[in-house]
Order: sequence, then C-alpha cells, then structure tokens
Amino acid sequence: MSIKKPIVSVILRTFNEERWIAHSLNAIFTQEFDNFEIIIVDNNSSDHTLEIVKRFPIKKIVMIDKFLPGKALNDGIRESSGEFIVCISAHCIPKDKYWLKNLHKHFSGNKKYAGVYGRQLPLSYTSDADKRDLLITFGQDQKIQVKDYFFHNANSMIPRDIWEKFPFEETATNIEDRIWGKSVIDAGYQIVYDPEASVYHYHGLHQHAQSSPRAKGIAKILNKIDKESIGDLPKSLKPQNANFSVVLPVLGQHSVVKGIDFLQRAIDNLGEVEYINNIYVVTNDELVKKIAKKNDIQVIDRPKYMQDPNIRLEEVLKYALLRIEEFDDFPEAIVYINYLYPFRPTNLIDELIVELQYKGLDSVFSSFVDYGNYWEEDANGDFIKVGDILEPRENKHPLHRALYGVGCVTLSHAIRKGNLTLGKIGILPLDNLLYSLRLDKETPNEIILSAIKTFEKNKNNV
Repeated sequence: MSIKKPIVSVILRTFNEERWIAHSLNAIFTQEFDNFEIIIVDNNSSDHTLEIVKRFPIKKIVMIDKFLPGKALNDGIRESSGEFIVCISAHCIPKDKYWLKNLHKHFSGNKKYAGVYGRQLPLSYTSDADKRDLLITFGQDQKIQVKDYFFHNANSMIPRDIWEKFPFEETATNIEDRIWGKSVIDAGYQIVYDPEASVYHYHGLHQHAQSSPRAKGIAKILNKIDKESIGDLPKSLKPQNANFSVVLPVLGQHSVVKGIDFLQRAIDNLGEVEYINNIYVVTNDELVKKIAKKNDIQVIDRPKYMQDPNIRLEEVLKYALLRIEEFDDFPEAIVYINYLYPFRPTNLIDELIVELQYKGLDSVFSSFVDYGNYWEEDANGDFIKVGDILEPRENKHPLHRALYGVGCVTLSHAIRKGNLTLGKIGILPLDNLLYSLRLDKETPNEIILSAIKTFEKNKNNV
C-alpha cells in the first residue's frame, strides 16, 4: 500500500468480528487500487477482533462506548484524510481485487454523483431469508438513482466534500444510509449502484432473519436462476487458501506396541492431508520431541500443570492455540486428532475442513453411527432411556458417538473460548466400527494389532 496521502479512506465499524475481520482486511489489502488508508471504529469488542486488526497496517483505531451507526461512521471519517470515503461492514469480504477500483471509477469528472454502493452476495451457507433478500435487492444491472434514495453502507463510497455537506445522521439507531440517501437526492444529487463492486455478506440485510418455508422456496428458485453469482466462497475462505493447523497432544511417553509406533502412524496419515498448513505436537517428552523434529513438525512444550491426566482437552487446545499465535501463525481453525486412534478414513480431515468452510460451521467432527439401545443414569441413580428403544432399525433415529480423536475441526474463536464444540455443529458419520477403536486400557492390544494387520493387508491388496 502506498505511503503517500491516501485517495481513499476505508471505514470499518467493528464489534466482536473475529470470525470475519481478517478475511475482510486481507481482501482489502490485496486490492489493485492501493492508495488507501483504513480506520477501524470499534465498539469495545470483547473477543479477539482488535488483536487481529493489529496484525494489519491500520491507520487508526477509534474506540467508542455507545454504538449509533451514523455517529460511528462520522467519528471514523473525522480521523481520516482521504478524498473519498468507503464504508464497508467488518463482516463483508470484497469478491475480487477490483472492488475498490469499481467503486472509485464513477467519480471521474461527474459531480452529480453523491455516492456509489455495490452488490452484496450471499455466502453458500447464508440463511434462505437473507439469501432471498440479498439477491432480490442487489441486481445485476448498473443503475443511476435520481429519485430512489436507497443506499447501503455495508459497501459504499462517497466523496469527502459530499460528506462535509451531508454527514451521517448521528442520532439514528439504524438506516443512517437511507436517511443520508434521502438528503442527497432531495438536494439534486444522484446515487449510483454498481454490481461489479461486489462483496460477500454473510447475514444480509436483516441480521440473521429467520427462514420461512416461503423464503426457502424463493431462495431455491433464485439459486437456480442466479447460480453464477452465488453459492461460492471468498477466496480466503476456500479450503485451499485458508489456514488450518493440526494440534496433536501427547501425554507422557507415546505408545509403541510390538514395533508399531502409533504416533508415527498418525503423523504419516497427516502427511496425506491436503488442506493443513502446519502440525504442532504438544508434549513434554524428549523422545516425542525428537520424533517431531525428524518429521519437521513444530513442538509446543507441555507445561507441568498440563501433564495431569485429568486436564480437559479444551484447556490443552486453547493453550496450544495461544502458543501457535506466538509463532505468527494464525489458523482459521484447529484440527484435533488423537494419535491413539490408529484408523481414520482416507481424506477424512479434508472432508471435515470442506464441511466446515462450505457450510459455515463452527465445529465439525466424525462420529460412529449407533442404532443400539442405551440408558443413562442421572444424579439420583435413576435410569433414563436415550433415543428410540425397541423400534425397528429403519424407524430409529441413530445416536452419534462422537469420535473427536479420529478427527475434529473447530474454528479458532471457539478454541480460544475453551470449547472443542461450539455454535453451529456438523457431524461426519462413520459406519465402520474399526474407526472407533482406540489404544487404551479398555481395548486389548491384541484386538488393535489384529485389526491393523488386517487393515494393512486389505489396503495393499487394493
């Protein structure tokens, strides 16, 4: 980005945007139009938003205590110096590197244009109601609005001299952009809509509106007739471009049985995964560290308090994530496996990552699909049935036995909160009991070794 006086000042309002802000900023900083500055207006975010923001060359962070949309924009603009002002939501991601250029091109020699706003596209997992509203509201034809005062600050640009005449209304609790649009239209200016200046916008116009059957039906039709514009992901969210780090905790000495090194077996399995960037072994054992070094894997020292066998896995993963970030590695999500599970399907980890990204999940893990009959004992010693009991198999709703150790992928924001599973959950079911086997006291070594021998024989015969 140029260090000369910026032509454009980009204003982003943030409040707990750690899920999206890095993707938004990455897309902005890779624009072909590079003469800009960025001002963040943050409403006391309590998550990791500001830590992420500080990884980028931001001009200034403006802190506010009470959020009013127009005032927040005005506060940011007052701290900026660009000839043109861009407003973009922190959870909007420019579609391509021409987004900023396409907004700016309309102001060359035309003083009648008060502002330009661009198209907003749904993500593949945007709700049906939001998808419907975005596709109906933001069409594919450019237009010049002479009477229509619709304007949208999730993706817009205005000249500074226009803002100085018509600042945003500071007392309005919402639609400050439409209020502004009415003012400039009434003053004889025009507004431009340019669909080529597109951004992806996860929740759309109405903040996660509920999807009715009617909205679902409309969205399904729009998916077909506008399929070239939707159903995709921003470049940085696609599995091949996002950052996924594996965390492989090892407690004490690792397990070797009859010459089979289970840790090395897991590492070899990870070598076949396409979408992971780095692998980290969490250990205090010197031999394990040597194995990691031999395989060019980074080691995170496991402190003494984490050597307690009763420590929660989530605490270990959270600790690992914080150490990983100290290495200037900022993963989109953490991939957790337990090396004591010797079997996992080919491509399982890649499939979990694809599920996470394309369905907008917070956590996704493998499970064993179980149609058995189960009872659980409550705190009073009473027994309660779980699931459908004594129903014909075809009528049963199966139980899913979570196999986190076979494969689990969780967004970093959830790991940072100390959760392996949080928010929107996905499950990738496995129907082979082999994948549920784990090397532990409950499963005799002979069973594991026999299964490995059979598995390897069958694999070699394929």
